[in-house]
Amino acid sequence: MESALAALLAAPASERNDDLAPLAIDLRNATLDDPIADRAASRALERRRGLDPRLATRLDEIVGDDPLRLARSRQRDDWHLLWARTFNSISEPLGSTAITGFVLAPYTLANSFIHYFAEFSNAEPLSQTGRQALSLRREFLERHPDSPLAPELARRVDRDAIKLEKTLAMRRVRAGEDALEAGEARLARHHARAALDLLEPHPDANARLRRRAIRLAKASDAQTATRDRLLTRSLEVRPPTTGSVDSETSPAAIALAARVIAAPLAPGTLENELAAYRRVAGDRGRARVELVRAIAQHEAGFEAEARDRLEVVAALGRADIATARHARTWLDDEWQNPYGAFVRLRREGLRTELGWRLAGEWMRRPRYPNLPAPVAYLIDTPTIAVTIVLAPLRALISPWTGTPDFQRGAAAAGYRYLVRHPGGREQREVVEWLYDYEYDGEHFDRALRLADLMPDFDAGQREKLVEETASAQLERIDDVERRDARRSILEGVAREFPDSDGARDAGLRARAEALDASPQRIRITRSFLLENPEVAGPSGIGLAPQLLDDDPANGELHPDGVVLRGGRVIDVLLVAEGADDDAPPDSRLRKVSAERLERIASALEEATRRSGLVDVDARQEADATRDVYLERASLGLTDDVDPRASAESSFVYRSLRERYGMVRGRDPLLPFDLVFRGSLGDFSLGAFPRWRPPRQTPDAFLYR
Repeated sequence: MESALAALLAAPASERNDDLAPLAIDLRNATLDDPIADRAASRALERRRGLDPRLATRLDEIVGDDPLRLARSRQRDDWHLLWARTFNSISEPLGSTAITGFVLAPYTLANSFIHYFAEFSNAEPLSQTGRQALSLRREFLERHPDSPLAPELARRVDRDAIKLEKTLAMRRVRAGEDALEAGEARLARHHARAALDLLEPHPDANARLRRRAIRLAKASDAQTATRDRLLTRSLEVRPPTTGSVDSETSPAAIALAARVIAAPLAPGTLENELAAYRRVAGDRGRARVELVRAIAQHEAGFEAEARDRLEVVAALGRADIATARHARTWLDDEWQNPYGAFVRLRREGLRTELGWRLAGEWMRRPRYPNLPAPVAYLIDTPTIAVTIVLAPLRALISPWTGTPDFQRGAAAAGYRYLVRHPGGREQREVVEWLYDYEYDGEHFDRALRLADLMPDFDAGQREKLVEETASAQLERIDDVERRDARRSILEGVAREFPDSDGARDAGLRARAEALDASPQRIRITRSFLLENPEVAGPSGIGLAPQLLDDDPANGELHPDGVVLRGGRVIDVLLVAEGADDDAPPDSRLRKVSAERLERIASALEEATRRSGLVDVDARQEADATRDVYLERASLGLTDDVDPRASAESSFVYRSLRERYGMVRGRDPLLPFDLVFRGSLGDFSLGAFPRWRPPRQTPDAFLYR
């Protein structure tokens, strides 16, 4: 091969030889056993002039696939991010005070610097970009263990490995401390052991964190032992005192208890039996009998009466602490007592909502949870004060900004109560509250089901609710990708609400869905075709130029563009005669040759790949079914049509203008953006330059 390449390079210069020489050199480079030599040769070839763009792109990928070069790039990203934070911490307060007045400049700068240094408490020992660099260096060492750079890289890998162990172990320790604080001792113990296992490879490093994990393990073991001891004590059976008349376990007391359990639930009978039992066993025996009686009532379906009786038992704590504790545990259990959970969570939701409206997100946790809580809240005190002062203004604009759902837990408990006790005493109260909750949340289908549980519900209001339910389900049809799911929803609306206007629309749309069904629905918009003319031209779809010249007189392509219907069928959507772009398109189905479909798939792949290399934001989203169809099209295998709805793709190729609303400069000249920011929540207004942080790589989510 070397001799053939030398002969080609020594041949007389000609256009053909000039085109073949780079390809021959690239072919020779591909045969090299050493990837480092291959990248070096590709880097030298890349400097030649007049390279074919496709070859240049391939060389860029080979040269860029250098683990050490990528590791250095990720390390520079770490310093770049630090510089961006430093620059923005100065420019933002200065830009804000330039409009509001420089009198507040010292305060805003000082506050910005405090937050700048406090933010370091949230930083991990090994950052995300550092973890990427560590992985790349390990990859290089695995591929090239005999490289002259291996000893130095091994030292850096060992250093970063210790930091990585500390990062992962610190996450475990913090999670364990939170679990211990919440009373989950066994979970805290699991996190502590996991942290110690992570620190095991380097026993001489991270000594402080190791001691912290050991303390967590001991504290969780102590809490677990205490809980087990109390549980064992509560299960102990103590023999009765001989001759004790007041013992609740005496034969007379046991006999009376059996009669109480077997007695009818009449109040008079209960009082008589309890009076007789109290004379034998006293108040302690009364607590035991009341607990057994409450359990019997609950099993018989008298849930509300059992709950009232358990409240009485829980109040007899002085007479029998263990029995009162059992009753209180029963009342506090969200499954055994769903109504109690419903009431409790409603009150908790109201308190949380009140705190959120006053202090916003600050009521949950401080911005810097790794600092001591008093210090963290002290740093955010000015912001919290402004948030509380402007609470009325936030309440006014909350209908447009949205509020969290604070009653979701109460709603779940309410539904649990209706499922377990559909004929319960508080059924009407729970249903009415859930109806208001679902209607305010615009969940009209759920509100309709709850309305049917209210016998005296207004007929006119129900009719209105039916129309709103049908309309709400039709509005979300466009968000459903699979055609079988869309058809199922439409048929359900037509079947469940036959008297509504939405049912007629649903039936018509279901019929249209059935008539318009196709194995694929991959759409290429007109704007995308104008942005990528090679896809529309002879090397792609082969559209007539007159369809894209903005002249309606000779026919014009509709903004929806062209649809790949599956198989070898394409649908060219034209602007209807005498109509505008907003009118429904005029469909023209065409069956193309296998060669033409292969060109379309290749043109789409090349156009999207090239645009993605030039501009990261131009990359198309992943779609497995789309890729499968286009790959089969490029291989000429589309005659075997897959009719399953799960194999259909509804992907849309859109242009940058359609996706972002404008065409942006692909390579900004300035490393920062000019930001104009205003907020009605705190009456802030500012204009300042913001340094752009480094863009995350596509695989960054793997290193979080």
